[in-house]
Amino acid sequence: MRGDVEGASPEFEIAVGEAARLLSDRPIVMTVSDPDGVLGPSPVLEFLRHGRVPQSLCRRLVVRGRGRFFGWTPDDLATIRIVACAAARPGGSRPVIRLRRLSLVEIGVRIGWASPKALSRLLRLFLAGNSKGAVFRFLRFFEGLSEPSYRDWIWAEAARRGVEPVTALTETPPVTVTIAGNGALAALSRQSLAGQTYPAIRESKGPPEDGRGFWLRLPAGTRLAASAIADMVQSLSDCPAAAAVYADEDVMEKNGRRHSPFFKPAWDALLAEAEWLRPDAALMRASALPEAQDVIGLESAALLARLAERGTILHLPRVLVHRQALPSPSLTIKRPLPVLKPVSVIIPTRDRADLLAACLDGLLEKTRHAGLDILVIDNDSREQATLELMARHEAAGQIRRVAMPGAFNFSRACNLGISAARHEAVLLLNNDVEPLEDGWLAEMLGEMEDPHVGAVGSLLLFPDGYVQHGGVILGHGSIARHGFHFYHPDGGEDRGLLSLRRNLSAVTAACLLTRRSLWQAVGGMNEEMLPVAFNDVDYCLKLRRQGALIRWTPHARLLHRESVSRGRDNTEAKRQRFAAEEKYMFETWGNLLLNDPCHNPNLSLSAGEFVLAGAPRQTTARSGEC
Repeated sequence: MRGDVEGASPEFEIAVGEAARLLSDRPIVMTVSDPDGVLGPSPVLEFLRHGRVPQSLCRRLVVRGRGRFFGWTPDDLATIRIVACAAARPGGSRPVIRLRRLSLVEIGVRIGWASPKALSRLLRLFLAGNSKGAVFRFLRFFEGLSEPSYRDWIWAEAARRGVEPVTALTETPPVTVTIAGNGALAALSRQSLAGQTYPAIRESKGPPEDGRGFWLRLPAGTRLAASAIADMVQSLSDCPAAAAVYADEDVMEKNGRRHSPFFKPAWDALLAEAEWLRPDAALMRASALPEAQDVIGLESAALLARLAERGTILHLPRVLVHRQALPSPSLTIKRPLPVLKPVSVIIPTRDRADLLAACLDGLLEKTRHAGLDILVIDNDSREQATLELMARHEAAGQIRRVAMPGAFNFSRACNLGISAARHEAVLLLNNDVEPLEDGWLAEMLGEMEDPHVGAVGSLLLFPDGYVQHGGVILGHGSIARHGFHFYHPDGGEDRGLLSLRRNLSAVTAACLLTRRSLWQAVGGMNEEMLPVAFNDVDYCLKLRRQGALIRWTPHARLLHRESVSRGRDNTEAKRQRFAAEEKYMFETWGNLLLNDPCHNPNLSLSAGEFVLAGAPRQTTARSGEC
């Protein structure tokens, strides 16, 4: 298996045909020995699937002479291959690649060795009787074993940047830098300014008075990567409508050691207001700065919020800012509750009187509201208890029953319900969801008072208190997956995000508040192509395409038993249906699924929320818009 390798981007097939089929839906470990760098620092591992769209599911790994990948292969596997990255050095000796299956026992031992905390969390889930959650987190922790060390990630990033084409700026507008603070820390920041590759930098006590060029306010002690100002100027030059750009960051000690990277989402005014998103060292267009405002005295987040009124705020997903220490914890900010408005509630159901009774009781007896128009979309219920329950509530004028015969189709049920809704505010609600606090609906309505918000999602918890829904992350798995799934709200793993209102790309329709007029404007849910899965993600993305925001609030807390009435997708017909829905979503939304603006492209789409990927999926500046 040795020999010289020629060509610019070599690829190596690791398993094909029957060999790949035998590895389908199995845990594997792959080791790579590549001392000559034939694969480059971050090659792509491709899992090609038979008859599926997208055909290829990709993972990136870091190979610094040697590399290792852990992962669970997809089903319908046809080929496994590894493809060199752009920084490869073809012409060297052929890499040695070995792959084998792993036992569950070995995986457990490896997880425990790598992270005793992870093993403790798995045991806690098992002891609580939450076997489904333990299996889910087990798989995520297993995928996380491939995470490179931050030191190796920095090395791979530098190697990739070394072969990137350099775009020469046609102009070099002046960049004015204000260092906020004095003394030795300020000297440290000046030292990093002296090492910048950008030529037109000057220091001043405030922004340029003539409104020309750009302004950067640098906290004393904060250092910049050598290309930081050049990269940010390039981003603003490429986007004339942008008012500012900020970058990712880490902590750099006095000896130069870097750690604790902070990979940020694209601009979210809510996270900035809560001081979670700290856009310090942002480069701002001088002409966009507020005129009659003491910009020196404004916090960075407040200043960028003002700039957002005059242009787009960009996020450059590169680690260009090095702090002395991590910023202080974020703040939990609640909005005052609004005047309650009538809401139409759409509840698709089939039998399961116990679930429906608890759901209706939660709405009618445990929710503060100004009038509910409850439509129960009955999909061929046959059980006597369910029929009697609906008849009793209907006779009391508490619900309207809408018959929907035929195969289960969640999209059709929601479309049918909203077409019959009486109010502008409409709530999609699963029959297995119950409120935990009486103010949950008021909290969601409060978010809808912002006219830019098109849909609102909530914090859904399993009966044991673990998170069922903390928002949706695009691209996780293949199309999308719930964020913080089976995390505990008090477990300390969420870095504060489970307590903060924020904007997302999508939320689940298990509890989704939206506007009837918007639903009709975008055509509602796709009954033909998305009868069961991803219809809520597709709807949210259609709203985003129209410029609406998708809001998630932790202040609306409900219990969700997660589709216990529908069952699992474990038959061949259900697998084929899911594959068709997956194909439609990929062909409709394409690369957006791999570049969720609310999730950093340097983070994994297969492991946990904050696990480093082997390489970024995007390196250019992006806005918070889809």
